[in-house]
Amino acid sequence: MIYPHSTIRNIAESIGVPKLKDGIATAMAQDVEYRLHEIIAEAMKFMRHSKRTKLTVADINSALRVRNVEPIYGFETGRQIKFQKTATALEEIYYVDDELIDLDRLMEEPLPCVPLEVVYTAHWLAVEGVQPRIQQNPAPIDDEEPAAKKATKAPQKQDGVETIPLVKHVLSKELQLYFECITESLVSPDPLVKSTALESISIDAGIHQLVTYFVQYIAVTVKNNLSNLDALHTAMSVAKALRRNSNLFVEPYMHQLIPSLLTCLVSKRLCEHYTEDHWSLRNDAAEQIAEICQQFGQAYHTLQARIARTLLRAFLDPTKPLTTHYGAIVGLTKLGVSITKVLVLPNVKTYMTLLDAEMEKHDNQQLVNDGAHCQTALINAMRALTKDYDDIEPVGLTGPQRHRLAEVVGATLAGLVFAEADGGKIAAAVLAASKEAKGQDVHS
Repeated sequence: MIYPHSTIRNIAESIGVPKLKDGIATAMAQDVEYRLHEIIAEAMKFMRHSKRTKLTVADINSALRVRNVEPIYGFETGRQIKFQKTATALEEIYYVDDELIDLDRLMEEPLPCVPLEVVYTAHWLAVEGVQPRIQQNPAPIDDEEPAAKKATKAPQKQDGVETIPLVKHVLSKELQLYFECITESLVSPDPLVKSTALESISIDAGIHQLVTYFVQYIAVTVKNNLSNLDALHTAMSVAKALRRNSNLFVEPYMHQLIPSLLTCLVSKRLCEHYTEDHWSLRNDAAEQIAEICQQFGQAYHTLQARIARTLLRAFLDPTKPLTTHYGAIVGLTKLGVSITKVLVLPNVKTYMTLLDAEMEKHDNQQLVNDGAHCQTALINAMRALTKDYDDIEPVGLTGPQRHRLAEVVGATLAGLVFAEADGGKIAAAVLAASKEAKGQDVHS
């Protein structure tokens, strides 16, 4: 017998039952041993289901709960229990050796570091079933490969073994075929085929899963075709078609689309020959950036300010080429009259001084042509100021008003302004805006 009847007799005496008969003590010991076997067998089940090979106190307590027995208190511990043996006058007993703690040493130890405060942040895990490429989300596998090509990967068989790619197939076969057909049509020499593809992008309601792929297509096209004007025009047309499709939710992808637009706006060179019309591409990019700021400016309050800061830096950098200056001027003008007043007009005279010196220094037809476009862009920026000063009378073409205009925008640009048909109105608006910036009466 594992559980001796002498233990039963000792327990009975401790609770006030002296001289328990041997037969009763033996029967009770057998019953206790049977109950212990039951509890241990039940605890072993919990141990096996927990995928462990070591029986713990938690398993014993779980078995007791199943048997509707109150669990054992005082032995739930994470450290290993060590039993010590001691001998008494009658028998040997075992006990748990408690650890002695030196309170003086504990009080002299330095305090632990203060834990950091709990901070919560929010970000998009997925938008319409597509994971945005942001820092908080895990990077996709084989990131350099185009996303549409990853989605079309099929299992490969080699030596009788089927290899399944790690990339999830997030696109249906119909959408994959649609994307391939559209991208092939966009590079078609037939303008009717290209316009049909762009129209499909702008009105189709079932391509929301392809938005991220079209945005990546735009970025890759701009990156790899900085000297191909037709490809860049196509990329800008795709961007415009995506934004004008009212069935698509393109707001989460604006941070990926804007760099491509800025590249087409202020890039140094966008064509093979300078005689090609890359100016219209820059104007189109400026229009789209202005529309994005107007459409999403309320949701992203710093969007227009960050774009304006980037364009102003390009405008005021004398090391940048004139093509970049032109794009920056056009972009700032399209952002609104207030941007023109605050950022463009105060810097026009200084810029014209540098531009005149640059054009006099070099006898280069391309440089002269680029400088003329920059001058035209500045005149258009000043013409935009007339929207806020419709009630001001145009100034005369001669006299002190012309001298005052030259002090604001420089002699060269003042002469070009007065050469315009509406030069008097433009000059009046520029002088009024300059006085307003200085806190003077506009009508004085």
